[in-house]
Amino acid sequence: FTLRTRKPAETVRFYTDVLGVKEGWRPPFRFPGHWLYQGEVPIVHIITITDNENEVRGYVGERESDGQGSGSVDHIAFRCQGLVAYQDRLVELGYTFHERVVPKLDQHQLFVKDPNGVTLELVFDAVESKGIRGGEMPQSQMKTDATAAE
Repeated sequence: FTLRTRKPAETVRFYTDVLGVKEGWRPPFRFPGHWLYQGEVPIVHIITITDNENEVRGYVGERESDGQGSGSVDHIAFRCQGLVAYQDRLVELGYTFHERVVPKLDQHQLFVKDPNGVTLELVFDAVESKGIRGGEMPQSQMKTDATAAE
């Protein structure tokens, strides 16, 4: 996925810290940005928003965005392993996050926002769960998810 942001350094740091991806090679586009890799695969593309967007617009098109929030995207989900390590890392880094265990799906979901307000859902096998360490998701949302899973 590609993010446009006015906070490129914070955004790179967030994704490398939280997801453990590494910054790597990026084609020599005529606008600033970063590519973040999981192994050999670039999975997060970051475009730096500047006051002069001509090169970006010419390459990826117009986008009405101030670089905040998720627009039409509600959240981006990643399947992960190592729930306790992720919880420890988020607590250590001082990030606020919320969690829940989804009934009948045996999934432990962890939600955290990046510096641009984009919500990430990190999904773990509930077998890894040793409890909620972040804030617990509100009960009304848990009922909605439980109903959707049936």
